[in-house]
Amino acid sequence: MSETHYDIVTVGGGLGGSSLAKVMSEHGLRVLVLERETNFRDRVRGEFMTPWGVAEASSLGIYELIRDNCGIDAQVSHLGFGPRDLPSTTPQQLPGLGFCHPEMQELLLGAAASAGAEVKRGVTVTSIKTGSTPAVTFQDENGEDKEVNARLVVAADGRTSSARKWAGFDVKESPQPFYFAGLLLKGVAAPESDVYLLFLPQLGSCTAITPVGRGRFRTYVAYSDDQGMRLQGEQNVSRFLADAKRADQVSDFFDEAEAIGPLASFRCGDFWVEHPFKDGVALIGDAGSTSDPAFGQGLATTARDVRVLRDCLLATDDWNEAGHAFAQEHDRYSQVLRRVSQWYRSLFLEQGVDADARRARAMPLIAQDETRVPDHLFSGPELPADDSVRRRFFGEE
Repeated sequence: MSETHYDIVTVGGGLGGSSLAKVMSEHGLRVLVLERETNFRDRVRGEFMTPWGVAEASSLGIYELIRDNCGIDAQVSHLGFGPRDLPSTTPQQLPGLGFCHPEMQELLLGAAASAGAEVKRGVTVTSIKTGSTPAVTFQDENGEDKEVNARLVVAADGRTSSARKWAGFDVKESPQPFYFAGLLLKGVAAPESDVYLLFLPQLGSCTAITPVGRGRFRTYVAYSDDQGMRLQGEQNVSRFLADAKRADQVSDFFDEAEAIGPLASFRCGDFWVEHPFKDGVALIGDAGSTSDPAFGQGLATTARDVRVLRDCLLATDDWNEAGHAFAQEHDRYSQVLRRVSQWYRSLFLEQGVDADARRARAMPLIAQDETRVPDHLFSGPELPADDSVRRRFFGEE
């Protein structure tokens, strides 16, 4: 085999790219990972995987690896309805998983290399040629142009994916009137076994807290885009903490909290590609579908993308057929997750007369029966998500 020909080339070495490289290398395939960063650094990203995502991660052989090296099980969830034991109340009978994102990336990239994948770091991908034998052009760490080809190129380079653009995919957009801000903290007086997602519908806000191990917690605040400000930078840390403390249940947790990472906000909305495979290129993770806030489902979706793509590729020698099978399945579950995330935003975050009327109708019924709240966030997209589920959630029946 040519030194420049691979079975799979992944553009990106994060959760999706590294996990796929690991599992496919374990099956004897030749995989190249192209990663831009030489050192992963803290940025505001998801760091909680819900139980249905943990099940996917376990099937890839990465759940215990992450938990034991840079993560922590989250056994109990709080959505404002009282504590819930996740292993005993989800179909997967598993906890959630919190972890430090850059530590996870480093760990899984190393695991991919140990499984036999070739890893190149500090490289800049500059173009992708699609077709029956797709090719990737990149500049290596010395600034020299290189080209490699593969049976399959996998774009795993995030929500602003350049690979997606080069491969000619059209992106659908449904922006939302919210921002989501995140900050890594120490000194938070929360149990390390618990995860919190607390909505403040009257303020169009929410506070989320997830443990990431070694006494650290990632905290998020959702806020509307009509406030005329962005929670960004060191100068806004005190404002961020004040907003996080608006959730009475966790207000005292932040009395001794200290920032140990950057504060940043990102625009919320749904961004997705319909049928994320064509001409020898597949999209996984945020490159294929992003929903913000997705309330903890983003990482789970990435793990599922990897598992589904792996299973499709191993099921047939016709990888064009496999790519289309992956894309069809991806469309099914990502559509469910976008739908349910939008329901949550509509009921718990949106503002205005119509939103107030929805809450006046729905919230008293939810207080009487918490099962009205769709459980897809924790239990996964196999749950029904038809109009009868929506009407029950919104108190219309």
